[in-house]
Amino acid sequence: MERKLTILINIYAVFLLLFVLAYYGYYLYIGILWGFGERMFTLLVSDSLFLLFIPAAVGILFKKTWSWWLNMIIFFQLFIAKFIALGANVTLLMTDTVAQPLQGSNLLVEILYLVLYLIIITALSLKIVKQRLSVNRRFGEWFWRVFTGAIGLYVFHFIITLLVIAWVSPV
Repeated sequence: MERKLTILINIYAVFLLLFVLAYYGYYLYIGILWGFGERMFTLLVSDSLFLLFIPAAVGILFKKTWSWWLNMIIFFQLFIAKFIALGANVTLLMTDTVAQPLQGSNLLVEILYLVLYLIIITALSLKIVKQRLSVNRRFGEWFWRVFTGAIGLYVFHFIITLLVIAWVSPV
């Protein structure tokens, strides 16, 4: 069981690294093809949170305790951000204040992202995974630390994104 868990954890870490390489490789390809304009720069900054997957994945591969905390904070932040965005989209739809309606398939994709983040958070919360990464905290102890870190990361990332948008497209 220990060997299977190690293999699964390593696959997870490698997948995170491959995701970052593919995601930013695609942006690099588009940037080279069409040029790195203001919109591309804004997209890179707004999606820069994914760059944290690199140290998170490397830490997981080396079985570092801090990598568990970083993974949990990142995925909690992604869950919170997606939940807020989904709530905002539904509110805009219900009040007819959005020019282009959110289609059912797009809404389903957004909900699937929420489910994916929840599955990853749940998997990382399993006792066997926490033991493997030397995390010895009960739920009540780690939850508030991770939640506070995720909120802090969300606020920081939101402010940086707003500043870049204001800088790139001043009024």
